[in-house]
Amino acid sequence: MRYWLCWLIALLLAGCDDSDQQLVKESLLYCAEGAPFTFNPQLAASTQTLDATAHQLYDRLLDINPDNLQPMPALATHWERSEDGLRYRFTLRPGVQFHTTRWFTPTRPLNADDVVFSYQRLINNNHPFHSLSGGHYPFFDSIGLSELVTDVRALGPRQVEFVLSRPNASFITSLATDYGVILSAEYAAQLLEAGTPELIDQKPVGTGPFYLAQYRIDDFIRYYRHSGYWRGNVALNQLVFDITPKSSKRLAKLLTGECDVMAHPGASQISVIKQHKELVLDQATGMNVSALALNTQKAPFNDVRVRKALALALSRDDILQAVYFGIGSRAESVLPPVSWGYDPNILMPLPDAERARWLLEQAGLQNGFTMTLLVPAGSRSYNPDGLKTGQLIQRRLGELGITVRLQNLEEQILRRELQTGEQDAVLTGWSADNPDPDNMLHNLLSCQAIAGGTNASRWCNPLFEHQLSAALTAPTLSQRIGFYHNAQEIVYQDMPLIPLNHTLKLQAHRHNVKGLQLQPYGGVVLYRAYKE
Repeated sequence: MRYWLCWLIALLLAGCDDSDQQLVKESLLYCAEGAPFTFNPQLAASTQTLDATAHQLYDRLLDINPDNLQPMPALATHWERSEDGLRYRFTLRPGVQFHTTRWFTPTRPLNADDVVFSYQRLINNNHPFHSLSGGHYPFFDSIGLSELVTDVRALGPRQVEFVLSRPNASFITSLATDYGVILSAEYAAQLLEAGTPELIDQKPVGTGPFYLAQYRIDDFIRYYRHSGYWRGNVALNQLVFDITPKSSKRLAKLLTGECDVMAHPGASQISVIKQHKELVLDQATGMNVSALALNTQKAPFNDVRVRKALALALSRDDILQAVYFGIGSRAESVLPPVSWGYDPNILMPLPDAERARWLLEQAGLQNGFTMTLLVPAGSRSYNPDGLKTGQLIQRRLGELGITVRLQNLEEQILRRELQTGEQDAVLTGWSADNPDPDNMLHNLLSCQAIAGGTNASRWCNPLFEHQLSAALTAPTLSQRIGFYHNAQEIVYQDMPLIPLNHTLKLQAHRHNVKGLQLQPYGGVVLYRAYKE
């Protein structure tokens, strides 16, 4: 019997003999690239957290249909919008059960109180749970949910109404993102009475296909099947996230069978995976971007000439070949070509060292300067190797006399650094949570996203804000597209961040694992998986 089987059984239960065959068949080991820093996606901005929580532990009112990219029913069976676009009423699915865990036993199914609790926590500063776990909700802060939604109220046990301050064309798709999870109000009340409300984000309770059984920090997460899952039977009895930051180690475990599925294989590993008869490579067009964000509130990056000089110095082709191994494309804009809001008329300049030097001279920086570039540790869905990307940027800028100090930071530390706003520059990016262009533009570049920590350039441009607002209230799709084109032109002219590359979403698995579907948006979905 293979080593991985013994290791799995020892980890999950005990022993290793022939009677464990059924357990192995109903168990899946997922090699993840990093550990979640919370078990509540509302608090998250990292793919590691979303992958480990959003679709394993929770559900949302709506999902995005992967075929037509339109909102579809989930916890809500249907919804209605008022004629003025200011009220949305959702009817909830009956009989949806919350998890039963060592720390909580529900006495009722999902109802309107749970939806009200989940969203009032986000929008109401006086809510008893609002300030827990730091009180920051990166996605919802960046889209200004607390300003958009003035009230969330129960109209009955299975009916909820959201009241908006203004019409917003992306509101529905925002509810369908990985962040729009529904928590248990009953569990929250129990924690509040016990004086331990912070546990709601550490010992989670959701309605998703799995419930949390054990977490060994930075080592593994063990989930068990939620037997009462509303979508029907889940084939997997146990799901284990094996936290393996190094891509080479993840591949080694996949090759030996110690892992069944591998997250984010490196582009350099694709040929190995394709040639191995036991492995399958999944890939999907990803709506994402990798970018260099420059702190526009701090000298010398508050000078547009400096920002444009850096854009002229960089070679996106070098990064594409050395980091992505050609699995991707150069970014001309924040939005990738697959987005319906993409402007094909915008083209980033090709490398031009002479013009870059001239711009630096005009800014009085002909002798160069020193800067610190923050680089997220590990891989991201939009950038498989941040450190190598940083080193390529370091080399290119060094040719202009710019000394770049690289600072490789774990996710939590990086987030804290961005909250202070003292950074020079950061290697950042975004993987879209839904097909609406607002998702990427708003989170990466809006004024509201500064407080949420997703706008690392700290750029706030009233003209850009006007285009985003106009796009969300425009009556036709063609008008929305026009406003998004205008917004991209403003970004191009001001260059608060430098788009680098777009890439495919990749995932590898053993050939006997079936039912996997790589989502074009959001985190990994594993509840449909099974083994032959």
